[in-house]
This record gives sequence, C-alpha cells and structure tokens, in this order.
Amino acid sequence: MDNSSGESGEAVKSRSVGGNTTTYSDRLSHLPDFIIHHILSFVDTKCAVQTSVLSRGWRYSWKHVPVLILHNSSFGQYSSFERFVDNVLSLRHPFNVREMIYTVIYPPEEEEEEEFVKLIKYAVSHDAHRLVLKLFFIMVPEDSYRFSDLFSTISNCRLKTLELYGVGIDSGFESYGFPMLTTLKLGQCLLASDKDGVFDPFSILPCLENLVLSHCNHLDRGRLKICGPQLLSLELELVSSSNMEIFAPRLKFFRLEHDLESLNFSKLTLPSLDDAVIMINDEVEFMEGNEGSVRQGVVSLFQGLSNVTTLQLDSVTIEVSFWFILL
Repeated sequence: MDNSSGESGEAVKSRSVGGNTTTYSDRLSHLPDFIIHHILSFVDTKCAVQTSVLSRGWRYSWKHVPVLILHNSSFGQYSSFERFVDNVLSLRHPFNVREMIYTVIYPPEEEEEEEFVKLIKYAVSHDAHRLVLKLFFIMVPEDSYRFSDLFSTISNCRLKTLELYGVGIDSGFESYGFPMLTTLKLGQCLLASDKDGVFDPFSILPCLENLVLSHCNHLDRGRLKICGPQLLSLELELVSSSNMEIFAPRLKFFRLEHDLESLNFSKLTLPSLDDAVIMINDEVEFMEGNEGSVRQGVVSLFQGLSNVTTLQLDSVTIEVSFWFILL
C-alpha cells in the first residue's frame, strides 16, 4: 500500500460545508501496513475482503492478513460460502497464514470431507501455527468426520495449537506426527477406544502443555487415559467416560467440571499440582441408590488431589465433599 502523500506522508482531503472548506487527514490509510493487517485479523475474512473497495490502496490488503476466519453463517447459501473460500485460498496463495479458524454450522448432507481436508492442507502448507476446525452437524455419532480421515495425509506439521469441534477422534489420532503441538482443545468430539478398550492418544505428543476436553463423549464407555509428561494445564468439562486415569507429573493447573454420578477416577498422578478448580454438577439427594459407587468416585478424586496447593470448590462440590468424605 502506498501511503506517501505530501511532505507529511498523510492523505489530505478537503470538504466544503456551508461555503467553508475543511481540510482533514485520512489517518486510517496513513497507518503502517502491518497495523492495518493486524486490525483486519480480528474480523471475519469476508469483512476483510470487503475493505478492498475502500480505495486503490486497500485493494490487496486482505491478502496479507495473517489470520483467516471463515464462517458460513454470513452467507445465504452454503454453495456461495464454498465458492468464496475457494477464491480466497487461491487469490492469497503465496502468503503464509498464522491462524485459520473455520466454522461450519449445519452444512448440507451432501457435503464431503474433501473440503475440510483441503483446508487443513492449506493451513499446514502455509505454515499456520494455529488451526481451529469447528464442524457443527445434525447427525448420528457414526456419521461424524473422523480425525484419521481428515488428517490422513498430514504428518510432521508445524502446528502449535489445534482445536477440533464436532470431530470423531479414533485410534488413528496416534498415527500422525505433531512434534510442535503445545495446545490441544477438543470440543463436542466423539472419542473411540482402541481394540483394548482404551483411549490414550496424548502420550505421543512430545510438547503438549495444555489440554482441554469439553463435552466429549466416550462412545464405548471404555477407559480414558490422559498421559502427558509435559502437561502444565488440564481442563475436563463434562467428559463422559466410565473410567479415567491421569498421569501428569508436571501439571500445575487442573480444572474439572463433572456430573457426580459418572465421576470415576481409577488413578490420578499429579505430584506437582499447584491450583485445582473442581465443580460437581449434581447434588447428593439425586444419588439415592447409587451412593456406594458415587462415594468411591469422590474419594478417589480428592485422594488424587492430595498434593494441591490451592483448591477452589463451588458450593455443590463442598456439600458433596462433606457428605461423602467428612461424614
């Protein structure tokens, strides 16, 4: 963008109001290109592209924006959104992208996974450090897009942050290399165990420091094993699993929100834990007839937190703790 205009380098314009002429500077166009690109990285890519009509100097600014935010909600038809995405990727092809955030809400039934694979390949090949893929469908669990299909051609990528929503995480997750991944977030994902009934894909991520599992459903109700030698932060929110085991010797922060009835930790190894936030959603009176197994789940949880420095509990969790442990 050419920002040179006069001695001051500012674009100077005049406007007449009531016979008086007012001179003012176009300070927005005078901003350095990298600041304009940074500002545009906070808006939807469709809005960023629309700024190309502001002036000749803005025509190609959107191509240099380091963040792609693609969301089909701003398009009347999904086919229009699909064409827009194809055009954006082809027109900005030479330029790297730092982050890609792709959200699809209820796409048509004929939508195929090749579209998502193409986006993943683009992000990885253009040196993206963060990829967010949100696929919100109305479908039965077995029809979910599987991680092994979406990432089958990806290996040893430079992603540092990966966020997946609405994806089926199968045993194939363990087969792909993410040597630089430090943050992994899984939301509304379907977790499938291996042939031995265990879901344990995290131990093969050598640099993983932050892990978030939110509203994930363990399909076969097998054993969920979280083994993270480098984990520093772990958040579990309403993860359905019949049995959970955590081994994180360096973990500093642990947040758990869970239903009382399905609370079942077979083993927690958290010797370095500093801060923990525990929220149990169900009250004691709803557990009639199931007190024995529920009590065991609560006791095993708090035994695993014996080394914690700071423990934060909500009112329901305090009530449950007194009921099952202190009484």
